[in-house]
Parts: sequence; structure tokens; C-alpha cells
Amino acid sequence: MTEWLRALPDRRDPETCDYSNAALAWTAILMYQGRLAARRQIKYRLDTAGGRARLAALCGNQVPAVPHGDTVDDYLASVDPAAVQALPQTMVRALLQARRLEAFRLLDRYYLLTVDLTGHLYLGDTPSAFTVGCLTQTAEDGRTLYYRPVCEAKLVTRTGLALSLASEFVENPAGPPPTVQDSELPAAARLFGRVKQVFPGFSFCALLDARYANQTGFALCEGNDWRFLITLQEGSLPSVWEEFQALRDLTPDNRFRLASPEVAYDYTWVNDIAYGKRLLNVLECRWTRPDGTSGRFVWVTDLAITPTTCHPLAQEGGRQRWRTENEGFHAQKHGGFAMEHAYAKRPTAAKNFYLLLQVAHILSQMLEVYYRGKAAVKHTFGSLLNLARDFLEAFRRDPIPEPETLRQFLEEPIQVRLNSS
Repeated sequence: MTEWLRALPDRRDPETCDYSNAALAWTAILMYQGRLAARRQIKYRLDTAGGRARLAALCGNQVPAVPHGDTVDDYLASVDPAAVQALPQTMVRALLQARRLEAFRLLDRYYLLTVDLTGHLYLGDTPSAFTVGCLTQTAEDGRTLYYRPVCEAKLVTRTGLALSLASEFVENPAGPPPTVQDSELPAAARLFGRVKQVFPGFSFCALLDARYANQTGFALCEGNDWRFLITLQEGSLPSVWEEFQALRDLTPDNRFRLASPEVAYDYTWVNDIAYGKRLLNVLECRWTRPDGTSGRFVWVTDLAITPTTCHPLAQEGGRQRWRTENEGFHAQKHGGFAMEHAYAKRPTAAKNFYLLLQVAHILSQMLEVYYRGKAAVKHTFGSLLNLARDFLEAFRRDPIPEPETLRQFLEEPIQVRLNSS
């Protein structure tokens, strides 16, 4: 990781710098790792004798102190976000190339990719240099509010991993207010192409919400050679929905039931429904529990549906889309990372803080897996947040082991099982 951080661009004069670019980037990552939730807490929570020693050991050179949060902010304001974006991508690509995620492929072939929009930074109602490029919305009282959303692509697994593949910041071009603001679908078009470029040769199945159930969404997936499982709602694709309702009762062979003491799943599907020049397949999953609770999911897909594939398509595919919201956005907003906190107001720095949060989140997930998964972490530490706090205290206070002890630890093989189920 330190080598990757050293490769980040650095326009500063090395003769006038107290900190390397790796030290500054590591400080931001450690801020998130320790769930400090604000840049100013770096001074109070990381800058200890132990913290300085460990940061120096990480970077391979002495540091006068743990960098001040403002120093980190100034550096990140000068770095092209595309360079920082490469960090989480390099981490995930290393896992893919080492075949650590093969067990989580849908139908033993497709990695699961989710794309969704989330709020990132809210800047109130006062226009300034910091609000240039922001999207706007009108409040009930007539005020213009400024905010910065981000369209995020994550690789998810049924065991709860949510790993950032790429981030596309949704923003308006500089200049007069545009007649049409930037939005999710145009951002997704930019995002999809970048994921395809950075991860060539990997087969993905895109798990998408109902706003992609249209010609634009289908074309985005097909243009990148991705398969898709898209939530189908009654109001979307009316002709496809109506034909599915008409044909489901005429295809009695397209039924499959899978029941257990906890839940029963009933599947119905219709293949090859014409939609323009495309043939689409629709899968419906109804579930019931012994206590009488029930529900229904419906997806449209280009993957063939059979009695063999219907259950994995639903349970290991379509229903995993929520992980980008739960293990992804929810964890980053409410799990101590404080994603919506204004770590920086300058657009470039704000983007880079967000991207380093993605690095820290991947590292945190690997630490959780090292402790045998979320359930084991909660049993041992009480919560995922407690694990982060213990990590922070160890970083701040625990002495670095003697070289011989450290060497023995590093030479001892360990296993990090990404599948902790």
C-alpha cells in the first residue's frame, strides 16, 4: 500500500516538505480506519508517540508528527482524483487476479457489480467557490440548496463484501447554470466505460434498480459486454410486464418451488419476451414464512432462466443488490466513517477524501474477515465499531514489536478467508 501511495502525483517542492505524499495519504486512511469522523480529530487522536512511530514505520521515513488535517487537505486539493481512484481499483484487481473472489461468482461465471447513486456532500444554501459544479435543488421555502452526489460501482458478494470498483462524481460543468443538470444515468454511462477499461477480461453481471429498466440501461450493459439483473416494477416496461402476466399462466413448466422450515420460495418465469429488438426474460420470486409474512421480487434479465438457474439468479444475484446500500453506503455513512461529513470543501480535496474512504473501507472489510467475519467480530468485540476503536488504540499506544518478534509474525503463514459463511 505504501508503494501505491508513493506513486501518487506530488507537485510540492520536496525541499520544503516535512511529509511525504505517502504519509499524508496514510493519515487520511487511518483517520477513516479509526473512525475519527472529522479531520480535526487527527491532531487529538492520532498524533501520539505511538502514532508517530507507526506512521514512520509505514512510510519508511521519519515524521516530525502525524500530519495536521489541514496539511492533508492542502495536499489532496492538488492531486488528480483519477490517480487516487486507482488505489481501490488496484486493491480489488489484486483480489480478482489472485482468484480470491471466484467462489462468489454468479452461476460460477459472473462477478456481481452494483451501481447506485448516493449523497456525498451537502453544502447548504450559500453559493461560493466551493459550490461550483454542485447540483442544486429547491427547498420548500424557495432556497437553492447545493449538494454533491456520487455514482458508485461496487463488487458485492453474498457474504457481505462491498468493494469499490469506481466512483463517478455527479456534477455540472463550470459556467452558467445548465438547463439540464447532470444525473445518475449520464454518470453511469461514464462509470460503466471506466470499469470496463480498468477491469478488462472479467465477466460482470450488473445488479441495477428499476431506473435502468429501459433501453438506455440495457444498452449500457450490452455495450460493455455485461449481463444484467434489473429490478422490474409494475409501472416500468409496461409491455413487458403485461406480456409476463399474460404468459405466466400459459407456461406451467416454468415453475419451481424450494422450501425449508424457515422460508418457502416459489419461482415463475417467462423467457424471450420481445422488447424492441431485444428478447428479455422475466423472473418472479414469491416467498412466504411460517408466520404468514410474505413478499415478492421481480427482475428482468438477459440470462436464461431455467429450473436450475432460477434460485441462484434470485438469491445469489438479484437480491444481493441491496448490499451496495447496506454494506456499502449505510456502513460508510453510519458505521463511523461519516461519509457525509464535510472533510473538505474544495471539490478536488473532497473527491480525494471520498476515494481514500473507499480504500479504508476495503481495508476494514479485510480486517473483519481476518477476524472470521462480521458475526465473529460482533461476538468478540461487541460491534464492528468497537473493532475500529481497538485498532485505533493499538495504533496510538501499543509499542511496535521487537524486530525478531515482528519477523516471526510476518513469516508465519496466515489465512484470510473471504468466505466466512
